[in-house]
Amino acid sequence: MFDLKKQIRWAQITSGLIITVALVVLFLGVFFAGSIERIINPKIRINAMMSDVKGLKRGAPVWIYGIEEGSVEDISLDPQHGTVVTLSIYKKVLGFLKKDATVTVLTMGLLGDKYVELSPGTPNAAPLAEGDMVRGTAQIDLKDVMETGGQSIKKVTEFIDKLGSLVEKVDTSKGTISRLLDDPALYDNLKESSRNLAAITSNIRNGKGTVGLLMTDPSLYERLSASSKSLEGFSRKLETGSGTLNKLLEDDQLYSRLLGAASSADEVGKKLNSPSGTIGRLIADPSLYDNLDAASKRLSSVLEKIEKGEGAAGVLVGDGETASDLKETVKELRLLTEDIRKEPTKYFKFSLF
Repeated sequence: MFDLKKQIRWAQITSGLIITVALVVLFLGVFFAGSIERIINPKIRINAMMSDVKGLKRGAPVWIYGIEEGSVEDISLDPQHGTVVTLSIYKKVLGFLKKDATVTVLTMGLLGDKYVELSPGTPNAAPLAEGDMVRGTAQIDLKDVMETGGQSIKKVTEFIDKLGSLVEKVDTSKGTISRLLDDPALYDNLKESSRNLAAITSNIRNGKGTVGLLMTDPSLYERLSASSKSLEGFSRKLETGSGTLNKLLEDDQLYSRLLGAASSADEVGKKLNSPSGTIGRLIADPSLYDNLDAASKRLSSVLEKIEKGEGAAGVLVGDGETASDLKETVKELRLLTEDIRKEPTKYFKFSLF
């Protein structure tokens, strides 16, 4: 009997201990659930600077390659960066992240829940460390798209209104555009021009005219080719020959002589500019000009008097009878002189006794 009571009491004690231990384990599991997770799968923190988080909240999931690998731990304002979002991610994914990693706030589904998409960055960049700051961007919301679309629709409406006003002005006015629409003269002119152009093209193809001959006749090309060959031969002869042109190209004696002549001409010019020489005095001294001017004036006065009949020369020039008598006297003297030369004894007699 005593043994039965002892077994029952021991069973009760055992059951109480098991229940107590279970309650303690359950309490510790609930109380230290987060700590146990941190011990088993530790996390690190990185920061992302963003200008607008678009309604992102604490606890929002963080995705990497489409896998949830952390959560948003804190969102705070920063005077330098605008908004700083602290992300808590598993330490195991830190090896996949680089310094140029980016953070994007995206919308999940139609309800508008926000989550964070963490882009790892480029493979050649330096690895990301705990506590580093990365750049963040926000996805364009439907609201922004609607606002941009509304502005675009407004601008399109304004453009359509302006286009309608322009069309109305064209319909009612008599300007150039209206005449282009109504008057067929431009079309007729273009048609006639196209015909003329087709005729010119046909003539060119048939070898008519200068352009046609240039297009079809190869003689000009052959002449140019022959001329180029002749020019090439001339250049070779000029390079290898010893003629005048080759000497002009290679011999510097002519240049030296020309340089000496230029120097001599410079010296002559300096001497001409000197006032001591005759030419210099002719250039600089106006006395000769004054004397010539005075002599021309006196000659002009004498000629004027002769024209007026003043003096012996004037009488001889103006009086025809005197001039005739003078000519007759000169003629008689010439005849007398010739007669004396022929028969001097007729006029001169010499006697010794």
